[in-house]
Amino acid sequence: MRIAFRPILLILAVAALAACGGKSTTADTSSVLATVNGVPITNDVFRAYVRSLAGGQEPQLDAQKHALVLNRLIDMEVLSQQAQKAGLAKKPEVAADLNIQRTGLMANQLVQQYLAQHPVTDDQIKAEYAQRIKAMPGTEYRARHILVASEQQAKDIINQLNHGGNFATLAKKYSTDASKSQGGELGWFSPDQMVPAFSQAVAQLKKGEYTKQPVHTQFGWHIIQLEDTRSMPPPSLASVQDQLKNSLEGKEVEAYVDQLRKSAKVDMNTPAAATPQPAPMPAPAPAAGTQPPPKP
Repeated sequence: MRIAFRPILLILAVAALAACGGKSTTADTSSVLATVNGVPITNDVFRAYVRSLAGGQEPQLDAQKHALVLNRLIDMEVLSQQAQKAGLAKKPEVAADLNIQRTGLMANQLVQQYLAQHPVTDDQIKAEYAQRIKAMPGTEYRARHILVASEQQAKDIINQLNHGGNFATLAKKYSTDASKSQGGELGWFSPDQMVPAFSQAVAQLKKGEYTKQPVHTQFGWHIIQLEDTRSMPPPSLASVQDQLKNSLEGKEVEAYVDQLRKSAKVDMNTPAAATPQPAPMPAPAPAAGTQPPPKP
């Protein structure tokens, strides 16, 4: 791991650590590396600072880098003590920042402890995988479409098709979609990549057929021709295992937080925010030589 030792950036890198300078409320019995006006900078604090700079990792530092990091900690402690003397901790915005930093740190530590004590198992991951695979569409479609502004124009184009008109030629002539230059070609797509009305219409067609009635969506009026279908292989368990684990851990934490909230007395003066839903399993990448289909 490489650390760039730019003094100002290092001083500002971990505000929470600097905020804990001065009078400590927690006993730290690790070896003392330095003292600043009687306040110790211990090895535990040093290691915590290095982890914060290294994204949670704890790299081995040579003597030069060790000295540089320690000096930056001393600088931070000097600044922190001076800030205490200046009464900055009493400013509402500073007090709020200190509070949220401490709250976030404690919450994160509790979550990590909870997940360590309640790890997601391989069986849970496999069950989640099976459930999501079952819900995934098993077919991809290749189609063309002609998009126009009015139902009547769409019906007129369908009439031309009924009398032997060429779909690609009519798409180039009438369609307002960017695919018109390719004769309305959309490439391969799965149902969830298109708006529902479009996907439902495609699923009812046989190869070579086109919709006999215009299909209306928020984009306008479509005439759709199905060119081909193929089975869509699901992503392998190995390729989505980490994502599934993260999703399951998120559910575990949400349930734990809900449990804690039920036992807590919470008085809210503002409406509660909506709880975000877990992300769906990603679709497999398009086959070589195909382009991701545009939304119609």
